[in-house]
Amino acid sequence: MDIERYVVNVRRQFTGETLMGARHRMGELDDWSAPIPAARNSEQRRLEAYVLQALGHVQGRHPLGVVEAVPLTDRLTLRLESPEAVSAVLSLLPFKDRRKSRHGVIDLRAVSQSRSVGLALGRSGSGRVQLLGPRGCDVPSVLTAHRVAIEERQHVPLWTEETPHDPLPRPLRKSRASAKRRAPVGLVASDPDVASALLRRVRLWQELSTGGMVTISCRPQSEVEGPAWTVERIVPAGEQLHDERVGAVLGERVMGSGLTADTDGHLCGEAECLQTFASGRLLVRSVPGTGVFPTAGLNTARQRSLAELLRWQASPVSSGRRPLGHVTQLLKPSTDNTKRAEVASHLAAAWAYQGLRTLILRVVHGKSAHWRPVRLSPGAGGMFEERIAYGSGELAGALARARKHFDHTILVKASYLDPPMAGLSPLADDHLVVVCGVFPRATQTATMRAAVLEHRAVALSPAESAVAWLHTRLTRIPLAHLPVTGLVLQVQDAADEFDFLVDAELADRGLTVLGRLPARNRHIGFRTVLDDMPDHQRSVILQQSEQIRNGLGPAQRNADALKAAIHAYMTAL
Repeated sequence: MDIERYVVNVRRQFTGETLMGARHRMGELDDWSAPIPAARNSEQRRLEAYVLQALGHVQGRHPLGVVEAVPLTDRLTLRLESPEAVSAVLSLLPFKDRRKSRHGVIDLRAVSQSRSVGLALGRSGSGRVQLLGPRGCDVPSVLTAHRVAIEERQHVPLWTEETPHDPLPRPLRKSRASAKRRAPVGLVASDPDVASALLRRVRLWQELSTGGMVTISCRPQSEVEGPAWTVERIVPAGEQLHDERVGAVLGERVMGSGLTADTDGHLCGEAECLQTFASGRLLVRSVPGTGVFPTAGLNTARQRSLAELLRWQASPVSSGRRPLGHVTQLLKPSTDNTKRAEVASHLAAAWAYQGLRTLILRVVHGKSAHWRPVRLSPGAGGMFEERIAYGSGELAGALARARKHFDHTILVKASYLDPPMAGLSPLADDHLVVVCGVFPRATQTATMRAAVLEHRAVALSPAESAVAWLHTRLTRIPLAHLPVTGLVLQVQDAADEFDFLVDAELADRGLTVLGRLPARNRHIGFRTVLDDMPDHQRSVILQQSEQIRNGLGPAQRNADALKAAIHAYMTAL
């Protein structure tokens, strides 16, 4: 299965989008590191928390009555299956009763559109949700009916665009009365981050249990302790309550919500199964049902894609074969403007696309972070990333673990962390120098004769170009003392005959060009073969990445000679 079809199928299982709609929106993303975008601002997350609370107990053929969720960074579109579900969301709209007490979400506004109702939260309307209904449902008429019902009770709607917002509080004065007036009455946006992650992936619960039902509720405002949100799964009769896929899919960090299961938060019995996530912020309660609920049918291809995704969540270890356990370090001259992170991503993504388990291990200033997936990959391959804090002494242990779990580990260590050796580590099996691959074709000189400035260009031979390039690009790497496996060149254009002749000259001087990878265009985002890119560009990167991999040595080679070379070089300094 190609990467586009695989990622689209997995996303549709989480959101319920149409095939054409999901393909179009995936093509608009800069990359596929987060195929389901997270809400950008706090108002957007807060509005989605209110909507989830309103839909929490809506029942239908789809979870919470949501047929389709279309998540974008600045808004969320929900297609609901019934007018009753639309009315449940509209119950959030604020109004004032005859006693002039206000109810609902005070700063929420609603406007009728051609076939939908748009909700906006906040003074600037930065939180936005668009409500669509089923075929034949006039959603604006549902809003009109809701307004008529409010006015018949002699209440005043406060959700129109003309309704003024509360005045801003004075910066030097706290008013308890104004704070109480601005707060939502009877509603609280409890843990909006968790709520937004759940609502944007609401269709997932249907994919996990056919014929079941799900309800979502938030913690009452009167309670201080306990989970902020509770998902109750009513499992069809005859099925097991505990489902390993629940924890795996909630903890998945690329397509999922990244809510990791608590180590001591699982309690399973005959009557119910309880699981807590994200340090107790989310509780998933599974209870048996008395029958089978009517639900929409499932797509077989999407189910296979989800099963393939969940295979990797428990551990990247494959039970079928032993990992290769190879470690490659990328080096970069301090004066060169190449990006090793881009080369590492290109290689890891390409090797994962070809069925290998790859890890990018970064040595950084800051906190360490255990490996996590950074791209989705069909088949047996996988692309992960881990961060190790510089000076923590964890590098040797991290590499030892990586050899047991991954085929290829790419070590990226900043050269300024170890300047005399250009960051070279004896723990790696191979060392590749990442450098700009533009070879000089001529030398330029300028002379002044009779007050006239003249420019002159002298063409260089491949041998002269190789020498000039070495003195320009690799002066800061002690190639005479520390051995490297080869060169990886970052280029903008394809190589021609002159470039290959220069490659031969470099090989005669002991530096082999293993491959060429594209440099990022400053006007577009960075994409790998596991993202959306033209087929011809993907094939070139795959071919070059395989060529680089074939040029590497064996895993866990004897490093005594390299350690001796490093010791001799450091002693001579």
